[in-house]
Amino acid sequence: MPLWSGEMKIEDELIKELHVLLHPIRFRIVELLGEREMHINEISNALGEERRLVSYHLLTLEEHGFLDSRYEISELPRSKGKAVRKYRVTGKVEEVLTEFKSGFHHIQR
Repeated sequence: MPLWSGEMKIEDELIKELHVLLHPIRFRIVELLGEREMHINEISNALGEERRLVSYHLLTLEEHGFLDSRYEISELPRSKGKAVRKYRVTGKVEEVLTEFKSGFHHIQR
């Protein structure tokens, strides 16, 4: 099989996507958001990480299509009436992990 075949390009793309997704902090963020939508302060507190670090990883995940976000009006006493950005996982997380698992089983055979 030629090194630059279409199949190889797909595998390279999968490796790049996995590199983004499987970073320890980003993967923990995805696990948290798999349970429910959250805003950055909730994520930061749950992970015990600085808000700016969490912000960087949220941006990276969103740029690669693993997360999306929307604004809503907060009902929390401290931020009541303010717009807060809530993050949630997209179907791409499951797609990439499924593709990886199927490729991994193929390698083991």
